[in-house]
Amino acid sequence: MSHQQRNLSVGLCGGGLGGLTAAIALARAGARVTVLEAAEELGEIGAGIQMTPNVARFLLRWGVSDIIGPDLVQCDRINMRDKDGQLVAFSDLTRIVRDYGYPWWVVHRHHLHSGLAESCRRHGVQLVIDARVEKIEYDDNADADTKQVKVTTVKGKQYTFDLLVGSDGLKSVVRKKLFPNVKPAALTKNAAYRAVIPYSQVFAKIPEARGVLGNAIDVWQAPGSYFISYPMSAGRDFNMVLSHHTRDGHVVKDVEEADMDELRCSYEHYDPVVQKIVALIPQSKRWPLMVTGPLESWSNKSKNVVLMGDAAHSMVNHMAQGAATSMEDGAFLGKVIADVVRGILTLSEAIDIYEKTRMPRAWTKQQASFTAGQLYMAAPPDLEVRDASSRVEREAAFSNVTSPPHPPPTYRSWDLWGFPDSIPGVYAYDAEADADNAICEYLGKTGEVDPDTRVSRRLKEKWWNWGDTNREDVLTKQVAKARL
Repeated sequence: MSHQQRNLSVGLCGGGLGGLTAAIALARAGARVTVLEAAEELGEIGAGIQMTPNVARFLLRWGVSDIIGPDLVQCDRINMRDKDGQLVAFSDLTRIVRDYGYPWWVVHRHHLHSGLAESCRRHGVQLVIDARVEKIEYDDNADADTKQVKVTTVKGKQYTFDLLVGSDGLKSVVRKKLFPNVKPAALTKNAAYRAVIPYSQVFAKIPEARGVLGNAIDVWQAPGSYFISYPMSAGRDFNMVLSHHTRDGHVVKDVEEADMDELRCSYEHYDPVVQKIVALIPQSKRWPLMVTGPLESWSNKSKNVVLMGDAAHSMVNHMAQGAATSMEDGAFLGKVIADVVRGILTLSEAIDIYEKTRMPRAWTKQQASFTAGQLYMAAPPDLEVRDASSRVEREAAFSNVTSPPHPPPTYRSWDLWGFPDSIPGVYAYDAEADADNAICEYLGKTGEVDPDTRVSRRLKEKWWNWGDTNREDVLTKQVAKARL
């Protein structure tokens, strides 16, 4: 069966981790992709980030992990401790990697962003810096498959796209255009300090830390706060996230310069090792934990402007799923747009499938992330009940130091982040597979069904037009054109 291939142009407003992931996925789908980044240099600020199995799969599948190399660190375990350093829960990351099929990496945001940017270039994506979007024009009374979106930057440069994706984060210009009344909110007085120092400095100043720190994600937790650390940069750097409730009770709504005396006071009741590590931090910033939504829609009426990532569903950081969920959005978009390029779906159908599938999933993860934070920072009596319930994990950790046995299948941990069996749909999730399944379900329910074969005509067309796609070799042409 023959289908007309569509020459689809896609613009992304924002070149962060989610935007670059989407750009790669969309380019792999055969679209012509342009990323408009407001900053004068392409890069990522911040410290470490976790690439859990649900997104590590894309770094492997698309070759990004080969670009980043040893700066992707695979830890052996997660140690959950109380504030005094006593182990209260434990996760064997080697088992999680085996069971879920993909790594659980920790990496510096800069290394991850650089790897994604290089992959974009190799896929023929046009990366435009110093391109802050000022104006977005579209006709909501027109068909998305016939009308384009016009974008104008503050410097007067104009672009037209068949689809505009708002990947521009918390302060999204695209969201403001679509839904001007939506404002991200800090739901509690919880905020986070971040810091990075060399391991060489930690061990030189605190020799006893060698007996505590290793190739692990280590967490100390207390009522109202926790301290998490892990290695990154091929094991050279020590990354820290210090989640806390503000001492003066104010709500953090934007990035603040940290008062270092206040930072140290927030952890003065912790394990002496943690106190000494905190004393080594020369300076830091305090980051807000903002939540966006849930929104009723992520797109305009015509379905040719759509949101993704923090622009649509920012969440607190307690499940390490903020950037991961953005990257899932990008991978999912790539799959549905691939069938637009192939002539199987209309653009409005593709965006409708994206919204109906991804919106409830993102909302569930927002709720899980908030709940996880409540559990980590629980106060008595919930704290004692929580710790007592994980006795099975502790016994497993201490019964065999080389191959800790897995808890019984009926066991459910309170640690929603570190014990993925509690929410298996988070880390076992494959956004590309989910997208293809959603497309198949949609096509199977639309159009005629052959009474003899019981196969939907549109679904058969999806599975039979591989010949057209292979003859076109859209991606090869796209990359070649970008290199001219």
